[in-house]
Amino acid sequence: MLHFRMDMPLYLMAFYGSIMIVIVLILRSFLKNYLPKFVFPIMWGLVLVRLLVPFSLSSPISAPVPEWQIAPTENTAVYSRDILLENTDATATVASENQAYTYSTGLDGFTINWGLVISIIFVLGAAATASFLFLQKKQYSEKLKNSLLVEHNQTINSILREMGMGHILVFTNDEIASPLVCGIIHPCIYLPAAMDFRQTTLLRHILAHETMHIKHKDNLLKAFLILVLCMHWYNPLVWIMSKCLSSDLEAACDGAVLRQIDEDERKSYAVSLLSMAISGNHASLLYSAFSKTEVERRIRSILDYKKATAMVLSLSVLFLLTTTVAFATAGQAPFSKHLSSYCGSTSSRWGVKATLTRDISLGENAGKRADNTILEVLQTDSSNDPDVIAAQVKAALSKEFKVEKGAFQLVVNLCLMEDEITQEYAKVGLKKGSDGFYSYRGNTIRTYADKMLGSYQTREKGAVDISVQRNHSGEITSILVFREGDAEFDRRTKEIKQNQSYYTTFDESEANTQGVEQVTTVESDRGTRYFYEH
Repeated sequence: MLHFRMDMPLYLMAFYGSIMIVIVLILRSFLKNYLPKFVFPIMWGLVLVRLLVPFSLSSPISAPVPEWQIAPTENTAVYSRDILLENTDATATVASENQAYTYSTGLDGFTINWGLVISIIFVLGAAATASFLFLQKKQYSEKLKNSLLVEHNQTINSILREMGMGHILVFTNDEIASPLVCGIIHPCIYLPAAMDFRQTTLLRHILAHETMHIKHKDNLLKAFLILVLCMHWYNPLVWIMSKCLSSDLEAACDGAVLRQIDEDERKSYAVSLLSMAISGNHASLLYSAFSKTEVERRIRSILDYKKATAMVLSLSVLFLLTTTVAFATAGQAPFSKHLSSYCGSTSSRWGVKATLTRDISLGENAGKRADNTILEVLQTDSSNDPDVIAAQVKAALSKEFKVEKGAFQLVVNLCLMEDEITQEYAKVGLKKGSDGFYSYRGNTIRTYADKMLGSYQTREKGAVDISVQRNHSGEITSILVFREGDAEFDRRTKEIKQNQSYYTTFDESEANTQGVEQVTTVESDRGTRYFYEH
């Protein structure tokens, strides 16, 4: 199931675009001499789309989304219970905090809004880049204003007609050093006035090369490149890409021309390229032109050119399709991964909470449907094995929502009745006081953790840190005790302070006093299931 959105933020467009640039640069360095020349301009085009269009396409093959990219959800604590007809209580709770922080610096009574400062710098940089490129464009336009239309040159007209490009206008200009194509909607070819128009072979090669730029719409691609440079002016990888793209466009045009001529004519084409590039322009973002840069590389490539076989072309197309799919689905926009409540049942020692691993639309009442699906699994499970339960829940959710199992991520914790916890803890010396905090064999506990139960406590002072160790079945195997003066004691204190998650337990009579509101009630033949949200 695919999920398409058009709301990816600019910083993620830049992030994923930069990764794509690095990948293309690596592929280019290893495969450039083995793939047809048209491959890499297409790949650069895909990168430009990623950097320009805020789309997000989620699919089963999408890469996992980094935690920092997940959209924050409201601060909630979810309480789930299955009360049987005998009114036997079984409670389980889970709480999580997702806090957004605003960073600012106070200086002499005023606060710096760094978000605004960064935005201003970004806009100023984009404006400066656009102004610089616009000034370059204006200068070239001034040069080309004095161009003369070539109307009655039978050689040029006949060559263009042979190429099916008879509608293209050709101008001469005495201020340019080498041929170029300028214009996006109505591109025209400009030739140096100093050229010897009597050299038919030279003229044919030049027009063949320049018309390839027009057929490939290279100037349109360069226009998009200019937009990307203005938007991502701060990114050095984008400027590296601009240089490589210009070079690859020239190589692609060379390759297209070479496919149309025989082997004997290739040396002549290389000579024509050399004669026009020796005194020619540097590569430009504003038009397509012969460049004196990389002349040696291009000529060597021309002389070593071999037509691609059908197998190479097929593999190249497959390569492009594969990279297109990978690039399109690699990056997702921030999304809320919340799906189900934390669900527990008296039929099982385990509670389950489901979240999403990728951006996906699951239809109406997805949360309620997920809760019911999870509870049905817990009520019918006889294994009491967390791995088996997780597998069953994923399979049931996949069937319910008709998506792959990998779209779901589960948290499976012990879900015990309060008296069960009290009995288990009493055997190992843990006892809850009237204040709700645990003590260990008479010692005040500073930090307490039962990871499999999902229960944590911490307070400022205490003699020991406690960690309850359980086996795969959830049975207590040992108690780790860290006392004051141990190096681990201080380390665990810092670690727990960083962990903002906390876990509490309460029964139905305490719900109102704890600020817990009943939000969902579901009747079943086994009793009433209540879902609470804090």
